[in-house]
Amino acid sequence: MRIAKILRMAFFLAVCALVFTGTALAAPSALEYEGSTVIWKVGDTRVWRFPMAYAVEVTMMSDKFNRLYGSGFNLTDLNVEKADGGWSLRVKDQTVFTARPEHSVGVKLSARAMALQWMSKIYEAAGEMHAQELTAEYKLNGGFDVASSVSWYGGKFIGKKFANGEKFTESHLTAAAVDLPFGTLVKVTTPATGKSVVVRITDRFKGHKNRVLDISNAAADLLGIKGAGVAKAQIRVIGKVDVIGGK
Repeated sequence: MRIAKILRMAFFLAVCALVFTGTALAAPSALEYEGSTVIWKVGDTRVWRFPMAYAVEVTMMSDKFNRLYGSGFNLTDLNVEKADGGWSLRVKDQTVFTARPEHSVGVKLSARAMALQWMSKIYEAAGEMHAQELTAEYKLNGGFDVASSVSWYGGKFIGKKFANGEKFTESHLTAAAVDLPFGTLVKVTTPATGKSVVVRITDRFKGHKNRVLDISNAAADLLGIKGAGVAKAQIRVIGKVDVIGGK
């Protein structure tokens, strides 16, 4: 009898674990409350801290993100666009949330910069949850985490196609690399500013002795290096992500 009871309990705990694991995967977007702010998280990544006054809006946004995640979408469908009266984080033709200056806590940011920060953080979360295993083809200068330099591009390239077929816009968080697989997510941190951004590899780059990536102008904006043609950076390969969410 005791053995049967233990087996029943083990079975119950196993079922609970499966249920809770499935729920976490199907609903990665969640909120945390801290002081007078509400924090939007995707997976274990803190995406943004909002003033508590916007808790209802943020809750609706989080629920919408979870519905889109539940259906699954390609990471290339996640974009920042000028829509719905402002700069919006969108999946395909659906707006997840529209950034406003008052959504920022403690630091003044433009709506575009804020929405781009959200996309960068979601890229980071997507990498943590869905990145393919790193193999030798993902090494950059012989490693997965290297110190090097990056340059940036924009202007005349807007509207043109990347090597992977996507069309470049002013709000792409992307980069060109010599041979990293398209879709690879890479985190770039610049010691001079202490800022980081996550970019997707979408284009090819001839490469230079002291530079390993050519990042988009939007990524350079977030890093605060637009005034410099080249900047030293710590570059960490996260991994390749295609589809996030779904069943």
